[in-house]
Amino acid sequence: MENKKGKLTFAVLAMIIMTDIIESFAELFWKKGTLSTGIDDITFSNVFSFMGRLLGSSGFLIGAGLYVVNFFLWVSVLSKVDLSVAFPTGSTSYIIVTLLSMVFLGEQISLYRWGGIFLIIIGIWFISRSTRHGEAAQ
Repeated sequence: MENKKGKLTFAVLAMIIMTDIIESFAELFWKKGTLSTGIDDITFSNVFSFMGRLLGSSGFLIGAGLYVVNFFLWVSVLSKVDLSVAFPTGSTSYIIVTLLSMVFLGEQISLYRWGGIFLIIIGIWFISRSTRHGEAAQ
């Protein structure tokens, strides 16, 4: 089945959300890898020690592996839809990272942050609607 380039279908939207989920978990693992170094303040005097510990941490390696998978999925998305649609629609990662940070890192999310996330959701909705109504006249 051929997909008209630029049109945001359910399948393409699902792929974009999947890239966001993978990216969000990659970021979570990188954060955990950073915390596992035991170095809270990176300076010129400890940057090499920090990098050595980070590169040897399982969190960093898992995160890097997820980014490799994500790269190939993202390239597939870009072959199906315009970048001006795919990239803003991919903003669901802001929502996913916030939820993962709450659950796995115990971070507190303020009402202002939730308000910003709500605005991101509205923006995603507008972008997805613009492709359905043939906004771009060619």
